[in-house]
Amino acid sequence: MGTLGGLKAFLDRHIDYRGAVAGALVLGGLVLYINLAHGWHDALVAAGKQAVYTFLAGGYMMRLNERIALACNPGIVAVPLGVACAGGLATALTYLVHSMKGTPEPLNSTLPTVAVVVFGFTFLGVMARRGRAASASR
Repeated sequence: MGTLGGLKAFLDRHIDYRGAVAGALVLGGLVLYINLAHGWHDALVAAGKQAVYTFLAGGYMMRLNERIALACNPGIVAVPLGVACAGGLATALTYLVHSMKGTPEPLNSTLPTVAVVVFGFTFLGVMARRGRAASASR
């Protein structure tokens, strides 16, 4: 397996591609809208940073959330633990990315991530646990 094959295998294991693309489009669009009052250039820079970051780091955090939700028992503890750990890391890193030069509204650009993390990661954690329970009962 070559270097590219190894990289693809690594990414396949650690990134939820479907969630990464959806998150990049949704959060990138929201950040574009939030920063549009500062001009197209600044808004596009902020949206581009958000989209790329969400695809890579967000896709990883989604997979991490599922792994935490499946690793602990009972589910009533595991799902909130996944949301708190993976979601807290995702939120902190999002704020860090937007605090770097180029985003006019770093705090406001981070707030959509908080909303998506709380609801989305809870949903993903519950669905992962249900999927495992369904496959175990077969």
